Amino acid sequence: MTSVWVRNIQLSGFRNYSKESVTFDPGLNLFLGHNAQGKTNLLEAVYVASAGRSYRASSDSELVQKGSSYYRVAVDVQRKPAPVTLEVSYSTDGRKLVRLNGTERIRAAELSSFLNVVLFTPDDLALVKGSPSVRRKFLDLEISQVSPAYRQLINLYSKIVTQRNALLKQARERNWRSDSAAASRLLESWDEQLIETGSKITARRMQVVASLDELGREAHYRITGVPGALSVRYLPSVPLSADEQGSTSEATVDWIAERYRARLRQLRKVELIRGVTMVGPHRDDISFQLDGADVATYGSQGQQRSTVLAVKLAEANFIRAHTGDMPVLLLDDVLSELDETRRTNLLGEIVGDNQVLVTSVEPGCRDLMPRGAAVFSIVAGEVTPDDASHRGCSGKEHGQDGIHRPDPGDIRHASVER
Repeated sequence: MTSVWVRNIQLSGFRNYSKESVTFDPGLNLFLGHNAQGKTNLLEAVYVASAGRSYRASSDSELVQKGSSYYRVAVDVQRKPAPVTLEVSYSTDGRKLVRLNGTERIRAAELSSFLNVVLFTPDDLALVKGSPSVRRKFLDLEISQVSPAYRQLINLYSKIVTQRNALLKQARERNWRSDSAAASRLLESWDEQLIETGSKITARRMQVVASLDELGREAHYRITGVPGALSVRYLPSVPLSADEQGSTSEATVDWIAERYRARLRQLRKVELIRGVTMVGPHRDDISFQLDGADVATYGSQGQQRSTVLAVKLAEANFIRAHTGDMPVLLLDDVLSELDETRRTNLLGEIVGDNQVLVTSVEPGCRDLMPRGAAVFSIVAGEVTPDDASHRGCSGKEHGQDGIHRPDPGDIRHASVER
């Protein structure tokens, strides 16, 4: 039985949803509809209930429906030892509330303690092809979902770098030399704070990337069904020789701190000239390779997409290993980007004792769903249970037999209220 899942979501004034209440199945839920009808908005609302913010909007005001003065997202989450209700609301006068069980005010960062999600979208190719900042953000969000202490560490580090950059900029404007006593005195304190905090972040990231490497390799093979070893590697901004430490994934905080300290001394003059901090986890990266070849440079779009899916599944399994619960999986129009074999393999991976919300513009995706899946139609911000007996052009017409759970049941009847 699914241990954590969203039983119901209530929306008011959110994107194109005026007022909607949808009850989900604890297993697989498919949402069908043409483009711009609200499929992505629904998944975005679930994400907001987990993270307290949108993954695609830069501000809460963008989420408010035109003509409305506020939005409200509330989800009923089934979990042990007791179910909870999570609520995020925002009014156009700038007030934002995050509440637990209708009364207790909590911080947005606390939402993931009650509901974790892993999101798949076509835009996730940026994880492979985008800038290093995209990959750092992915890694930090993943770790933060299972470690509030890491979240605090990242926030502290950001403040340290901001202050240190301001000091370096001031030093550049005053034309201080690297051997200036004034520069050394002012930077010394910030150097130690950066070293202490940054080394902890790097050590934790390296441990997590080592887990993603192992979990991602296994998931990649199961999704693609073809040979080709996926590897995920952490690329720190300081030289961390595996020969010195044995394995960089096992690097100690003190060992990393010494490398940071030495690198800061080496780059002191350059930092004063440029006016920016050039050492630390804010300059690290992650690489993805297939059989030793960089996926971003040499991989086909299909290989890049399979890499992202494998890493996302690795993320979900990482969260389960640390929390004991599989996160809710949100797949936004991902199936249409895959060939039939990868569709089948991916669904086989995600169908199990966890909740999955899938969107698609293709009616034929019904035939890929296992027995027991809940199917909905979305039209202009209105969600209705779909007639599961209807079949469109589908994988079965191309020889697909669909995916079936080991212990299939009857089609469950999800509901929608307005």
